[in-house]
Amino acid sequence: MARQKHTEGFTVAELLTVVAILAILAAIVGVSVANYLRNLTLTEYDNAAKSIYIAAQNNLADLQASGEWDANKNGVYTGKAEVAGEKAAEPTAQRTDDNNETQDDGLHYFYVTAEFARESGMLPQGTVDADVWNQDFIIEYCYETATVYGVFYTEESPTSLNGFYEKGKQDIDIRSKEERKKSGSVLVGYYGGAAARNLDHVELKAPSLAVMNGHILVTDSNLDKHLLDWGTYQILTIVGEKETIMLRLSAPTFNEAKVDVYRKAGSTFTRVEVAADASFCTLRESPSNEGFLPKNTYSVDIAALQAAIEGVVGQDPLGFASNEIVDLKSKGSSNKVLCRSVYGYAQGTWAAASEDLIFTSNIMADWQTEATIDAYVTDDDYKVSDQKGNKTGCDVEISLSNFYDDDTVSDNKLCYSLLMWGSGTWGYVPEVAVHEGNNGQGEGQGSPVNPQDGYYYFKNTSDTQYLTLTLPWADLAKAKEGVTYKVLITAYKVDSRGQMATPKKTLSITINVHKSDYSNYYYVTDSPGSLYAEVTMLVGVVSSPDITCPAGVYPDASSLLKIEKKSTNTYHIADRLPDQSSYSIKFFKANPSEDYSKDKNAFDSSASGIAVHEGAL
Repeated sequence: MARQKHTEGFTVAELLTVVAILAILAAIVGVSVANYLRNLTLTEYDNAAKSIYIAAQNNLADLQASGEWDANKNGVYTGKAEVAGEKAAEPTAQRTDDNNETQDDGLHYFYVTAEFARESGMLPQGTVDADVWNQDFIIEYCYETATVYGVFYTEESPTSLNGFYEKGKQDIDIRSKEERKKSGSVLVGYYGGAAARNLDHVELKAPSLAVMNGHILVTDSNLDKHLLDWGTYQILTIVGEKETIMLRLSAPTFNEAKVDVYRKAGSTFTRVEVAADASFCTLRESPSNEGFLPKNTYSVDIAALQAAIEGVVGQDPLGFASNEIVDLKSKGSSNKVLCRSVYGYAQGTWAAASEDLIFTSNIMADWQTEATIDAYVTDDDYKVSDQKGNKTGCDVEISLSNFYDDDTVSDNKLCYSLLMWGSGTWGYVPEVAVHEGNNGQGEGQGSPVNPQDGYYYFKNTSDTQYLTLTLPWADLAKAKEGVTYKVLITAYKVDSRGQMATPKKTLSITINVHKSDYSNYYYVTDSPGSLYAEVTMLVGVVSSPDITCPAGVYPDASSLLKIEKKSTNTYHIADRLPDQSSYSIKFFKANPSEDYSKDKNAFDSSASGIAVHEGAL
């Protein structure tokens, strides 16, 4: 029987029905995906707004503590002066997310744009991630209490954000999530109001800085237990004679360092778009952490950092000279918790390339081959004594560290030879005491090391070693004015047979002796246009002096000294300053055009027996 062929197919109506069903399903899925992506983006914007809120609040707390906030009553933060062509404005959008507690409290609430916040110092560069800092946002704050109320954030146009914010001055609740994610409207993140009252407030530990083997080490001990919940970061500023750069260091994970690099041009910093991997900076254990986790130290390879910056198209060579002594300052703060900023300071050598073995001073600078120290000492017959009748003074203590690179085996040993002599008007040559210490314990507190055949052998061979030289004050006091001492320190590697091997490294230290009559002096460093005047005190005897400032001048919050307000324009240094010491205190100027270095009576500490010295010593 012949087989029948079936030639029937789908009708046109059936095909159209299937296509219609697929279109409807696609539309449903498309809308769901679009809503999901919009919600995801809104969450990212909310998180960015929160980071700006915390950074701005922490910075306002610093400004208030330093007196700069109150000094600005008639300035930019009260809408009476312009910044970047804009003024702080009021009233804010209706504050509807705090149960109306602030809507009629009688205080002044202002709001400012991102450009205003960046230029005025309300949100300085580096206080938040660079990608967030460069976007558009609005900050609301109460002037009387120096508190941030809320932050709106978007990555769309500033015009869109401004238009959205203006709706909040009407009857539209722009703080609600529904309004901020409404379809067809600008997508805006927000943080503030009652939700911000649940933020934790913590006390940070100050960072420590060192320069070792061509690396800058910034230890943030807050990472030990609070890497994830505190989210601390460091703003490291490196200042040379002709160049200043800034690094924002953060740790997104336990093993990762994130770095934003900025270079100063004129009075502002500009971000340098270095390679994303930032291979010049790693997160490692601190030298005193004995190899245990967590990693809490940023290690910045100086030579690699320089190569990374100069490798960016359009960047000129850095202005640091090879082996130039640079000033280091690190500011620690957070984008996750409320806190006061903490600071660390050091000096170090800008090394173009690392060496196998170098010397580092933990008190003055990172020296590779030579250094000069000015020692101010008293005459031997000075009459002031301690309670037991002994003459008093401060020893000159030089703490050095040496270390090996990662390729050096742990059974290498070191020994040192010391040679000291005097020149100029001959005087007494002091005795030198040598101490050995390891893992950060050798700063004048290690075990004494006695020479063997003229060489000092250290027992520990695998850890960083600390060599402390102590020149007693009583011996230095016998020296004559103008005497120059030379200390030549040579370090040798010792092989398994006890033989000294090459290469050797030599450090030459010059000590210039200056005689003091225990007088106290201070001098002022300032210039027109500077935000700060700096008062440097040279203290001959132990004291806790008072200092009277010009009107409109306030001690900066970053001072390492404890400073208390005594009366109008007069402050008391509560810390006891040791004899033969020097300290610098920064004072914020409400009027930057003033130059207080030209007026020797602008600052006064004569009531505490400290006279002005005309010019820097």
